[in-house]
Amino acid sequence: MLSKDRRQEIATFLRIRRARVQPEQVGLARGARRRTPGLRREEVAALAGVSTEWYTWLEQARDVHPSAEALQRIAAALRLEPAECRHLLALGGYAHETASTSRAAENALSPQLLRLLRQLDPCPAWVHGERWDMVAWNEGAKVIYGDLDRMRGIERNVLYHLFLNPNSRRALVDWGLHARNCVAKHRLAHARYVDDPWFNELTRLLRERSPEFAAWWDEHNVQLPEDGVKAFDHPHVGRLTFDYTVLALSGERAAGLQMIVYVPAPGTGTREKMERLLERASDAAEEPALAR
Repeated sequence: MLSKDRRQEIATFLRIRRARVQPEQVGLARGARRRTPGLRREEVAALAGVSTEWYTWLEQARDVHPSAEALQRIAAALRLEPAECRHLLALGGYAHETASTSRAAENALSPQLLRLLRQLDPCPAWVHGERWDMVAWNEGAKVIYGDLDRMRGIERNVLYHLFLNPNSRRALVDWGLHARNCVAKHRLAHARYVDDPWFNELTRLLRERSPEFAAWWDEHNVQLPEDGVKAFDHPHVGRLTFDYTVLALSGERAAGLQMIVYVPAPGTGTREKMERLLERASDAAEEPALAR
């Protein structure tokens, strides 16, 4: 049985996505008297092979129990992207079998993985769970986030730094683009934790304290993890540019964990700058933190 919160998430997501699909995209005539933005409910129902009444109940967050097949047909009718289809299925309780995560697993990283993180210096690297809480990191990561060894609880959360740490926000080039993408990735993970107070604690905090997060959260956009490029303006050495990659960790102990690695972009001098920063931090016993 789906909780009230899950039913509401499904309803809102479907209404937003239905409004974005134009009749011409699915082979329907617009007509001169159409007032509904996007598709009508009866049109989605017909395309998905379900009754209009049942689909209407779904958008009204009524107590209906959609099958995975029905949700997949609705996803096809709404021309959902793969990440959006996965999100809808997760909201309906059909999460991918490898997607579950254990908070206990976040404290059970192998010595080999921890050694690998250290060997990656000067490339910033860390491991976080599905709520974006960092559970392991190397010295390079402290250039981005500060002295993680001294931080506790929510202070070690990537989204907390991104939205609520003004120094991190100023340092990240194209902050709005990257922050909005992170909200979409967090929304994708949220589908599996709609009823989880631990997961929702962070989301509530960010919605209350960050107007940008609240606005982007309400868009219900979703995005799969992806590789890319990020640049930071460091107060001592200037521009640092990285190619970053996202690695999903395998094994029962590491379920739901990801390792993020920032590799200095060639031709930017970033590697040399990182080496100088870490050498200076080692010599002076102080962190060269962007986030201080």
